[in-house]
Amino acid sequence: MATKRPFPTYFSARWNGHRPARRLFWWDLTIVGTLINGVLALVSLILLAKGVDGFVWLAWHLVLIPYNLFLVFSVHRNPESSLIHRGGSIAWFGCTLLV
Repeated sequence: MATKRPFPTYFSARWNGHRPARRLFWWDLTIVGTLINGVLALVSLILLAKGVDGFVWLAWHLVLIPYNLFLVFSVHRNPESSLIHRGGSIAWFGCTLLV
């Protein structure tokens, strides 16, 4: 008997458009994504302030780029997403790169 694995279904539900576009954009990308990015940006700033090697704090800061790209592409692949969702996701990604 196969067991259900929640980890792959988290990604496949978003990638295949099984999540409503509004929830994907507002909850997954805007709220959860921003919180995760903010926490890791804070950790990388703390490491920078403590004088940790540049590669370490930069790696902590950039580690979420693949996840952020996943969220942006998931919004774009969703058949329900509007132009506002798509443009907002690109603007959000740009802000995460700058911060």
